[in-house]
Amino acid sequence: MSSTHSASAPASAGKVLCRIGLALLGAAVVCGLLRPLATLVRYVPLDPNEGWNAFFAQIAMSGGNLYPGPVGSPVINNYPPVSFYVVGLVGRLVGDNVFAGRIVSVASMLIVAVNVYLWLRAGGSCRRVASLGSGAFLAFAVTYARAYAGIDDPQWLAHALMTTGVVVIWRGGARTLPIVLGAALMLAGGWTKHTLVSLPIATSWWLLRRSRPAFATWIASSAVLLAASAFLVWRLYGPAFFQSLLFSREYSWHQAFRDSGAAIKCFAPIVVLSLLLLPRARTNERNEFAAVYLVMTAVFAGILSGGIGVDINKYFDFMIAASLCAALEVEHLWSIPLPGPLRAVQAGPALTLLLGAYLGAYAASLMPGVARDLRGLDALERQTRADSRFVAETGRGRAACETPELCYWGKSPFLLD
Repeated sequence: MSSTHSASAPASAGKVLCRIGLALLGAAVVCGLLRPLATLVRYVPLDPNEGWNAFFAQIAMSGGNLYPGPVGSPVINNYPPVSFYVVGLVGRLVGDNVFAGRIVSVASMLIVAVNVYLWLRAGGSCRRVASLGSGAFLAFAVTYARAYAGIDDPQWLAHALMTTGVVVIWRGGARTLPIVLGAALMLAGGWTKHTLVSLPIATSWWLLRRSRPAFATWIASSAVLLAASAFLVWRLYGPAFFQSLLFSREYSWHQAFRDSGAAIKCFAPIVVLSLLLLPRARTNERNEFAAVYLVMTAVFAGILSGGIGVDINKYFDFMIAASLCAALEVEHLWSIPLPGPLRAVQAGPALTLLLGAYLGAYAASLMPGVARDLRGLDALERQTRADSRFVAETGRGRAACETPELCYWGKSPFLLD
């Protein structure tokens, strides 16, 4: 009886620690979502990208020219077209493209979290490990990446399409139909944000290692869909689309090293766990897939981070990959006892608790700013409405706004980017 009791005690303690850790992750997510949800359908400017995206969604729905060209044009569009049509269609339902973009963004971010959970479950992980990976990702998304939580921007929509494509292929056992559907979804993600290439590369590697026929199906379907969609885009927008997409930025290696170091510091807990996974990457296909995805995202994020004007969204792929790798490593360490006087505690539940405590504390440190913003929301909305009326009455269709939302809400044309 005493032996049974001593064996069940660590397991019981582990369940408690795991539940506390997951609860802390949930609390971090709830705290991080307060501001995005409060501003979802409020007339308050959150980011200059919002008005820019809202105007291009309006142009897409009216049949206007999405790609006026980078040479001699006061307005330049270097984003692929999918998000403008998605937001424009939702905008017709809700009556405002800024609000529509925010709704799409929040929904897409939540879809990515669900896809992290589903991918881990498809690979054989238990619910608690899948919840840890999904919760860690979402907690980072609403704390570290809070500037992109609930704003009208295509980044999360692109990740939602990409990760849905991967989940479809994995859950479909790499059969032909799931591969074709997954390829279509991932291409849609690429036509939403063209810099997201890490996940398709990791998928190609995994399918090549898993099955040559599956890899051939993947390459053939991707090539056909890419050629067909590229031809359609060329027919719709002409060479100006490709010129705009390749519009160059100034580059700074100093910025690349500085920003990458700051991101690694912020992601330290899941980066450390991911590094522990890498030596075991070849032990099974899901570890190898996650490791290849992580390495590719680290390389591309490091390169992209030197572009002048590039924001923290360049690290979102890395954040997703590191969350997957961290969950897989915690699963590997789950039943291993901690050393020394803590040997009665299993490593997996303890790491879940520590990760929850880290992100919970991070979210708590942001709450004074969140509370201040929420208190000032009504006053900011009144001022925004007044500024928009001023643009409409005084600008008379000739205004250029540093905050593009004001011109959008003031019914002024998009004259200057």
